[in-house]
Amino acid sequence: MQNGHVRAQRVLYVVNPAAGLGASAHLGRRLAGGAGAVSSPDLEVVLVAADSFEELRRQAAAELGGERRPDALIVQGGDGMVSMGAGLVAGTEIPLGVVPSGTGNDFARAAGIERGRPAVGIEQMLTALRTGTASTRSVDAMQLVLDGTEHVAVNSVNIGFDAVVNRRANELRRLPGTARYVAALLESVRHFEPLEFDVRIDGGPAESVTAEMLTVLNGSSIGGGIAVAPHAVIDDGHLDLFVVAGLPRIGLLTLFPLAMAGLHTRLPAVNFEHLTSIRVQVPKGVLVYADGEELRGPGRAACTLDLRIDVGAVRLIETGAPR
Repeated sequence: MQNGHVRAQRVLYVVNPAAGLGASAHLGRRLAGGAGAVSSPDLEVVLVAADSFEELRRQAAAELGGERRPDALIVQGGDGMVSMGAGLVAGTEIPLGVVPSGTGNDFARAAGIERGRPAVGIEQMLTALRTGTASTRSVDAMQLVLDGTEHVAVNSVNIGFDAVVNRRANELRRLPGTARYVAALLESVRHFEPLEFDVRIDGGPAESVTAEMLTVLNGSSIGGGIAVAPHAVIDDGHLDLFVVAGLPRIGLLTLFPLAMAGLHTRLPAVNFEHLTSIRVQVPKGVLVYADGEELRGPGRAACTLDLRIDVGAVRLIETGAPR
């Protein structure tokens, strides 16, 4: 949904120092002159570029809750940074700008945001906010509770095999985007076994599901452009459940290459369902990831994951022509 134009006089710009192999922090400090803020007659930019994700969140929350609340929040990094930003502004009137410079950038793909040129992206966004030519679009987010802790995700929540692959991909830092994911797939498939889940969709009856993958998506892709849910849209008011059940290991090896070609939807083991909420009983030791970040690591006890859509929760800044 298009919300009209937005002008800003004070912008909070939060940069993930690890995204883009460190290039984002360098860019952020260059644009802000190495200081905490840079001023012009029309626009003040306050930079947060801490050394840890937790410190980024803390400093950004302090700025957003301060007396001089910014008119917009811009985050630069990967999908994890976008979900952090969404969690900070969801349900508020503060719009969120995204400058993708991570390895996956799947939310940016779903949102139609240009990737690969972060310096151009941030300069275009600041110019649009300063001149009032930026517009906003309401997009959905996911609210989830896991182990009693609340989280916000914007692209995907991954349980099972793709979470295992995600964990290994995060360790292969020298490889780019999708190549990292494919290498992690080859390593992870050898020891993976199907999992037993109890699943309740939209408040309906609980069902027992044996599956290799159970992924809830707001966007359409994972792993840096692997479109596992090609029809998913980030502002359509529902989420897409992607389930892979009954696929042997050799099938798991071919699943993502088929998805990259748009052919995986023909597999009998692949199932889709629209939903607005889901409860999953997560077995002991099963990994849970959201937007590329680990929410639940190995060795943890069984737990319950509650997830629901938050329709139109985020006002996403766009610098192109209004939709």
